[in-house]
Amino acid sequence: MKRLENRVAIVTGGSHGERAALGADFAKALAAAGAKVVVADIRDCASVVKEIEAAGGEALAVHVDVRDEASVAAMAAAAITRFGRIDILLNNAAIGSNIPPVKVGDIALDAWDDIYAVNVRGPFVCVKAVLPQMRKQGYGKIINVGSTMMYSGAPNRLHYVSAKGAVLAMSRALSRELGPEGICVNTLAYGLVTSRINEQALEEDDEYRAHAFRPRAMPVHLRAEDITGGLVFLASAESDHMTGQCLMIDPGSVHN
Repeated sequence: MKRLENRVAIVTGGSHGERAALGADFAKALAAAGAKVVVADIRDCASVVKEIEAAGGEALAVHVDVRDEASVAAMAAAAITRFGRIDILLNNAAIGSNIPPVKVGDIALDAWDDIYAVNVRGPFVCVKAVLPQMRKQGYGKIINVGSTMMYSGAPNRLHYVSAKGAVLAMSRALSRELGPEGICVNTLAYGLVTSRINEQALEEDDEYRAHAFRPRAMPVHLRAEDITGGLVFLASAESDHMTGQCLMIDPGSVHN
């Protein structure tokens, strides 16, 4: 029996996207572990669903804007209509750390609000949408995606770093509130991931590679497949007695 057999997962930000495509990797990893997966994004997710189905899994593509309560409610309803339950919510949708660096005095209020709308309000809205079903089941796994920057405090990205810090605090507060109902809430965090977008630069640009690898205790690449094992662990029964924690997958650049 697979580790997530008979479980239903929602993955926000699950499309292939324009950057590292981690959402798609996360959705496929959960499916490979046996979960039925709702792949949700503001972009088209059909190609991810096709890949999951081609590998023998079950998946549903849903268009969602995590900033919008009605859109998120429709996502949760679609999951229940198709699969009958919601066991796992992966709050992955976010404006990423690849935003241009900007000094604190130059951050526009609109840019600040945009990041908080997706990266903080979005997970909150999604949690509210899935809670009635998880409470009905007396079981659920909520996994919020953080970043090593929550601990390193990277400069010139205050809006992104502080939003990820808010996600960590949200996980801890929710774990206290929802633990008595059998719902676990944890944070999955990681650092710079080597992807098809940046791999060439990491190989050819000595300055960029030094910037990425110098802080690491192990000067190695961090790839999507290095993260998905931790994700499946947090989604599975193996972590049923683990809540309010941050699982940091990182080659030693920060310590939480």
